[in-house]
Amino acid sequence: MKKIITALMLTLLTTASMAQAITILNNGKAGGSFNARTQMYKDGLEAAGFEVKYENVGKISQAVKLFKESNEPTIMVFANNQVYKQDLFHTRKNFIMLEYQQPLYVCTTNEAKGKSGVLTVAHGKGYDPKLLTTVLGDDIVLVPYKNSGAMLKGMLGGDVDMMVNNQGKSFKYMKTGQGTCEASDVLPIMAATVIGKNLNVKTIRRSIVNISNNNAFTEYHTSRKLYRPSGTWTSEYQLVRELEKGYEIKK
Repeated sequence: MKKIITALMLTLLTTASMAQAITILNNGKAGGSFNARTQMYKDGLEAAGFEVKYENVGKISQAVKLFKESNEPTIMVFANNQVYKQDLFHTRKNFIMLEYQQPLYVCTTNEAKGKSGVLTVAHGKGYDPKLLTTVLGDDIVLVPYKNSGAMLKGMLGGDVDMMVNNQGKSFKYMKTGQGTCEASDVLPIMAATVIGKNLNVKTIRRSIVNISNNNAFTEYHTSRKLYRPSGTWTSEYQLVRELEKGYEIKK
């Protein structure tokens, strides 16, 4: 009888442990917002008692491939500016949370102001080139960068005249005094999200929301003046689906 009870206890403990196991895919590189967010979710999940399997992929396209192929409970930070490029859209089955939303900023170096001729413009790979030329004009050469940190580095190094970047990196650039940035009311709003699969999105949402309100995330959002929407799963999902449309790549 004692052996049976012991076996049952071990089975229950093993099942509980398995229920807490989760894979998190890091689709970003050092210096980028995807990487920073992933690290904070990883730390938060571990602190909450989850058995975290961390996959440091470092490339959005490869991470998306792994996400689509995963047969294990898996989460990944994401954003609406990637959905068309990566052919991975927010759905009722994978959407967990809208973490924040922000406008895109157009930054210009002091040297480029009043400059005649063609200007070079740094932008993220997920942006629609036709939309950028519509907003910025035809006298530009678009230069795609791997992430927001690389764009900022390019601007500071004098490699480009302008950049279209997120709010956090744009604020950092303005603090250097090397140029100015303005929020665009024409370019689409960027929505940072968390997605998952092979799990109950509304159950894991409770943990993800709690983590996104911890000290590390609060400092991250506050220092970058990121807007934190406070809504239900349904309202956030509907908003994200609507904001996705702004990044449709026109043929």
